[in-house]
Amino acid sequence: MTNRIRMLATAAAAVAILATALPGQAADKHPAARTMITVHVNGHLGSGLAREVNELHAKMEAEGWRFAGLVPHTENGDTEGLWVTYVRD
Repeated sequence: MTNRIRMLATAAAAVAILATALPGQAADKHPAARTMITVHVNGHLGSGLAREVNELHAKMEAEGWRFAGLVPHTENGDTEGLWVTYVRD
């Protein structure tokens, strides 16, 4: 895991912890995950981005991670890749 991904995972986990600690928040259907990781899937690998994400999902699920969200990474209107977030309780 690269340092950039580690920093993003750490920041995302900190935000998740702070968000669950705020008083007066309504109870969520899903309890906050204890561990979160965000992975960047490069859009310039020469292969299909969807195939890369499907392979990543299969790998992460096999390791006990649950899909939490996906955000496209664009620059100047071009898709550079995807940020995919997973959680594990």
